[in-house]
Amino acid sequence: MLTREPRFPGAVMASLLIAVILTIIPLGEQISFWRPEWIALTLIHWALVIQDRVSLVMAFVVGIAIDTLYGSILGQHALGYVLVTYLSVRLGLRMNPEAFLQQTALLITTLGLYLLISLWVQGVTSNSDGSWLYWATLLSSVIIWPIYHALLGYFHTQRKALG
Repeated sequence: MLTREPRFPGAVMASLLIAVILTIIPLGEQISFWRPEWIALTLIHWALVIQDRVSLVMAFVVGIAIDTLYGSILGQHALGYVLVTYLSVRLGLRMNPEAFLQQTALLITTLGLYLLISLWVQGVTSNSDGSWLYWATLLSSVIIWPIYHALLGYFHTQRKALG
């Protein structure tokens, strides 16, 4: 049986750092609606690859960092990232990690819930613009997923399990 291991110590943190950098790169207002949820995609990738070693605390810390960088309500992104990671691990255990349609369903479910929570928090704090373009990030994330998932494959390797 093959198991997947991070290629080097800190591979998860390095990939999350890249995702944070991709998230905070400034974009024009028209194109920023289409920015994929890089951090959530990275957390989903690692939840599918190494389910037993993905930390909810790590997702929470990254979420708090994004909250402080964006100046949003403290805990908004943290709650979303923890939920995305938890659901990805739980649902990932019930699916074939290589099945594209199952991955797509997982992405739509978890990212949709993450965006819905963020929209709810923005609505409660009256920061919501109410535009349908808010959901464009879900579409762009699902479209970019196969390429991003393959690129993140560099950060892990398959090994034969002992036993």
